[in-house]
Amino acid sequence: MKIVKLRGRFRPRPIFRIFVLSFFTLAFNIWGSFCFDGVDEASKPVMEEARRRIERIRKGTFSITFVDESGAPVTASARIRLVRHQFQFGANLSPVLRLPSDHPARRVALEVIDELFSLVRVGHFWSIEEPKRGGPLNWAPTDEEVEWALAHHKQMRYHCVIYNMYYALPKWYKQIKSEEAWWPLIEKRIRDVASKYGRIIYEYDIINEMIMNLKWADKHNPLFPTLADPKNAAKILNIADKYLPQAKLVMLETHLCTLKNPHYRKVYKYYRQVIEEGAPVDVVGFQGHFYGGGRMPISRGHPQAGEGAFTMKVISDCLDNLAALGKPIHITEYNPPSRMKKHQGPQPRLMDKEIAAWTVNYYTLIFSKPYIHQLTRWFVVDGCGGNAIDGGLVTVEGKKKPNYYALKKLLKSTWNTKWQGRLEGGRVKLRAFFGEYEASVSGYRPVKFNLYSHMPRRVVVHLTKR
Repeated sequence: MKIVKLRGRFRPRPIFRIFVLSFFTLAFNIWGSFCFDGVDEASKPVMEEARRRIERIRKGTFSITFVDESGAPVTASARIRLVRHQFQFGANLSPVLRLPSDHPARRVALEVIDELFSLVRVGHFWSIEEPKRGGPLNWAPTDEEVEWALAHHKQMRYHCVIYNMYYALPKWYKQIKSEEAWWPLIEKRIRDVASKYGRIIYEYDIINEMIMNLKWADKHNPLFPTLADPKNAAKILNIADKYLPQAKLVMLETHLCTLKNPHYRKVYKYYRQVIEEGAPVDVVGFQGHFYGGGRMPISRGHPQAGEGAFTMKVISDCLDNLAALGKPIHITEYNPPSRMKKHQGPQPRLMDKEIAAWTVNYYTLIFSKPYIHQLTRWFVVDGCGGNAIDGGLVTVEGKKKPNYYALKKLLKSTWNTKWQGRLEGGRVKLRAFFGEYEASVSGYRPVKFNLYSHMPRRVVVHLTKR
């Protein structure tokens, strides 16, 4: 049998190339149709209403008059732009600043925080800020964060004052011989934080993960007043109110936000009991970490939290239930659906495209809830500051992810207000997102002014000649 050797490169016929291209196009479209973004059929009307509600509750129509030093209306060309929303979009600054100065993600992450967010989380555990009992307090790590925040004109929230996990308490806790001996130390801790930062930081996570880590906390710290007891939580919050009377006091818990989740039901019951104790709770905090569970696909749900745990309808129903407590809600430690660093074995995950789409829908849902005033993401860099391998806007190599670009478009384009034109008689009528604005008027110095939800809709802005 004669063997024929083919010489040269194989060149598929045009019809074959068309077939291959069509196959991959079809495969891509089929994959795209199954791309999980958290919006199933039940979630579609929820998201349609969310977008309508944003237009109603996050924007207002203002009549703005620009006047000169004498009070006369100014006729000139002008540009007006939103600087930051009244709603607080935040990010976790602490772990980013802890990265080495030459880490490839550090500079990029700080630029992203400065670009997208008006609020940053600062603060460290008691174990870091008081490493030696009776010794000097170590404020250096938190001071670095505060200084960065002030230099970049960011609002701040402090996390956290009291946390009963063994790694969050000072190592000298083993010297404490009774529960009664802890109370003056708890008060000193609160007083120290308030004395240091009470005049510049106005929101504090006073107690954190009171029942989520109860088993481990009680095992390692059996003499520490159990935070799972609502009476102890109320006592700590009352102490904090004494030293931080002007600040927002937050009690904070975590888990997947679904009504089927037995842990969520424990959290709700606990929150209600603390409030019924008369505790001065200003804000109910919920962490908003979304981790997959077992081998159940994220698009299907979570073994503990139930079917549809990552869909907007299920999350929305649970948030509305939490709002029944009658307190404002802040989402303090958000990450999108992610794998966990500490998990052994296969884990469910989403692709970067899906995470970006899911993030946009989650932010939209949260922004649409009138009882939620803050959303702070915990991970700016993947896995930096916790377990979320897929949770960041930036990779550990310093590359911006699709998640970043989707969020930037949402915050800087979709939810933005800009106006440019000529002021006639100093006036402009503007349908605008509530927030802080900057105006540049020809012949005058740039000026900042606020258009907040609680303000009158007629606003006068005073200009100064250049």
